[in-house]
Amino acid sequence: MRTDQTLCSYCARKKCFYGDVSQAPPFCPSNRHPDLLADAKKKLQDETNSDMACDVARTWKEYGKLTRVEETIQYARNRGYKKLGIAFCVGLSEEAEKLTNLLFNEKFDVVSVCCMCGAMSSDDVNLPDEEKIVPGFRQPMCNPIGQAAILEAEGIDLHILLGLCVGDDTLFIKHANAPVTVLAVKDRVLAHNPLGALYTSKHIYTRINTRRPKE
Repeated sequence: MRTDQTLCSYCARKKCFYGDVSQAPPFCPSNRHPDLLADAKKKLQDETNSDMACDVARTWKEYGKLTRVEETIQYARNRGYKKLGIAFCVGLSEEAEKLTNLLFNEKFDVVSVCCMCGAMSSDDVNLPDEEKIVPGFRQPMCNPIGQAAILEAEGIDLHILLGLCVGDDTLFIKHANAPVTVLAVKDRVLAHNPLGALYTSKHIYTRINTRRPKE
């Protein structure tokens, strides 16, 4: 195991949870980057960041009792957000409709934008024809930058991402100015439960290797 890089995922104790880093392993960021963590703490104590963090901490009072959907609603209320934006994948249109109904029922103003807005295709980004799913035919293209722009123009207080593809979510977050939270992510194979790949990785027929490297 390398100790010259930060690897919290290899720490068996996680004593930081209890406020104790005295027995932290060499790769612990508390030991490797104390200056960065001190700066992060200072930034977190700025008024805006502190207020946001406090509203997150307030949701912990119901920890383990609320679903992610309910926690999102509670956080939005804690923050005083009134207008929520849903950026969703066309493949989760039914889920987007239900979420929209729920947020309206919870007295929020809602704007929703599908990933196919603008009717773009892979030709708009010059994808080589041989790299298309079916060469010679139009291949639809997601438009996360457009989704972000539209929601920003609508005056959204909080963006909610619902099932955007890997990379499309990255582009959305990059181009959004208002706060962003992720309700669900895309996994076409595992019913949008990407952690299922890790939970079943011990199965004899798994395609992925999650064993710790020897070097």
